[in-house]
Amino acid sequence: MAKLQPPQERLLQLFDEKKCYTIQDLSHCLHYSVISIRRFLKELGYCSSFTHNSKWYTLLTIPSFNKDGLWFYKKIGFSEHGNLNQTILYFVNNSAQGPTAKELLDIILVPCHPVLNVMYKKKQIDRSRTLRGFVYLSPIEDIKKLQLDRLQSRTVIPTKQIHRLTAQGAVYVLVEFIKQPNASFSQISSAVAKRHIIAPKEAIAQLFKDHDIKKTPK
Repeated sequence: MAKLQPPQERLLQLFDEKKCYTIQDLSHCLHYSVISIRRFLKELGYCSSFTHNSKWYTLLTIPSFNKDGLWFYKKIGFSEHGNLNQTILYFVNNSAQGPTAKELLDIILVPCHPVLNVMYKKKQIDRSRTLRGFVYLSPIEDIKKLQLDRLQSRTVIPTKQIHRLTAQGAVYVLVEFIKQPNASFSQISSAVAKRHIIAPKEAIAQLFKDHDIKKTPK
């Protein structure tokens, strides 16, 4: 009578043929329950994709992760940092100024606006409106403070390349001006930054010029 091949060995053979499978695929190929397949994968060492709702599986020995800790196989992404939320959090925490959604997309190759909104609402990350849109900030206060400080210091725009404030940014600036009519543009910029609105003093000056608001910049 032929000796039955252990399921773990058959699993290894399957991954020699193809690098990624769903649990259902493996269950069908090996004729074992999903629970058993999960146990076999755990014994061998596996990781699940951070894309496609984590439904794809590969063995830990297969991925060749890039410098960002990511590996892609036929548009299926695997991350050393965990699932999609954990991967986003890793890149947010390790960004000098906080990434935009576009910058995250360039790294993880997955549109993540909806996930970012959910994470923000759950206070898993923070965010700040800037001239280039929302940047996403670490929930760790010390890291977030550094990110905001860097945003403030590096958002100075040359006079010949002045950008206008967003409508929301302009509202916050004007409200602050009404509250503190004698405040300098720098002081207004610092005040609105506490509400996570990035408004460089040069952009505030341009706002006042555009709307003919009389104020001497300080």
